[in-house]
Amino acid sequence: PAGVSPGAFPAKLWQLVNSPRVRSLCWDSRGRGLLVDRALFERELLSVAGAAGDASAPASSVFKATNFGSFIRQLNLYGFHKMPILPGTVAAAPPGSAGALLHFCSPYFRRDRPDLLLHIRRLTKANRERLAAGLELRSRQPSRFQQ
Repeated sequence: PAGVSPGAFPAKLWQLVNSPRVRSLCWDSRGRGLLVDRALFERELLSVAGAAGDASAPASSVFKATNFGSFIRQLNLYGFHKMPILPGTVAAAPPGSAGALLHFCSPYFRRDRPDLLLHIRRLTKANRERLAAGLELRSRQPSRFQQ
């Protein structure tokens, strides 16, 4: 949506979870959470082959890190919370999923609501202080090159 920088983590994540080429990420059965197949995610998006531009890696160089922990840290910094896998949640599990699935949710990351991405902000020290004071968080507008 307009106002969301395409290079920002939430926008990249939105593109990946909606891409038919990415098998390691998908929506949960209600479209309110993100399911991550860790083993497949590491091979598909964080591997050295993926970072080198291997044609079989659908989203090469999407993330700067090659460590799964760094991806989880990004989710946490953007307000995602790890949720337990409940019965029925994995109805939409990635095809061929063999690894353990992780479930993450954010109130502003919904399958049918890309407009909510505008509300996802990185939880920096300054942003945490603004939230504690009951103030609205500001975000940088996309640069003219990103628009």
